[in-house]
Amino acid sequence: MVKEFHVPAGISAACAALALIASGVLAPAFAQQPPSPPPAPVTPEAPAGDTLSAMRYIDLASDQSFVLEERGRSALLQLEGTGEVIPLQAVPAQRGDTFLRTQSGQSLLRKTEAGNMVSYIGNKNGVPADIAGRAAPLNAPPMPASLNELRTESAFRLSRMAGHDVTIFGTAEFSDYEEWAADALNNVEIGVDSANGVAGLAASKLTAVRLIRADAPSVSFKDGELVLGVNPEQGYLGRVSSDAIASALTASRSAG
Repeated sequence: MVKEFHVPAGISAACAALALIASGVLAPAFAQQPPSPPPAPVTPEAPAGDTLSAMRYIDLASDQSFVLEERGRSALLQLEGTGEVIPLQAVPAQRGDTFLRTQSGQSLLRKTEAGNMVSYIGNKNGVPADIAGRAAPLNAPPMPASLNELRTESAFRLSRMAGHDVTIFGTAEFSDYEEWAADALNNVEIGVDSANGVAGLAASKLTAVRLIRADAPSVSFKDGELVLGVNPEQGYLGRVSSDAIASALTASRSAG
C-alpha cells in the first residue's frame, strides 16, 4: 500500500523560493534591500521610560524656570536652583480651569481648560508660563550621606538658626525609607529659614523636631516641638512642604 502526502500550495511555494535563494537566483534582489535604520538615540528632552508628564516651563514675569510633573489630581513642582520638590493639589475653578495649590493653600499655577498654564510665581496677578520642553521625572532625592549624618548636620544648622540647641527625634522609624526622612528634614530647614525672614526669629521657640510615620502628611508646633507626620510610601506627596512648616511656626508665634 502506498500513502499519498499532499503538500499545501503555500509550503510548496516557500520551498521553491528557498531553492532559488540557494542557487543564487534571488540573491541580487535581496541585496538591493536597504539596511534597517539604527534605533533613535534617547535625548535628555525625551527620557527613556518616562510615562509621566514632566515638563519644563518658564514664568514670563520672572524668567524663573520650573519643572512640573502632573500626577492626576496632584502634581509636583520644582523651581530651578532649589532643592525642594513642592507637592500641589488640583482644585477645580471656574470655566473648566484648575488651580494647583500648595499644602498651605497658596495657588502657584492655574491650568486653563485649553491646557495653557498661568503662573503666580513671579506675579501675584498671574502671567503666562511658556513650555520650554520635556524634563526628566522627579524621582526620589539623592542620599549624599547616611541618614544619621544628615540628621546631625540638620540639627547643627537648625541650632544655629534658633540660637540654642535643637534636637531631632524619630529618624530611626524611617530606616527603610531614609531618603524621605532626609527630604523632610531638608524642608524643615527651608521652612524655619523662611519663617525667620517673615516673622522675625520665629525659630527662637524651636527646641525639637520629631518625625513620625503617618497616613497623611501633617505638621504641628507646640511647646517648642515641631512634629511632622510623614508617609514615605507616598514619596514627595507624603511629606510636608516648607511653606506649610513656615506657616505652622509663624502662626504659633502670632498666637503667642
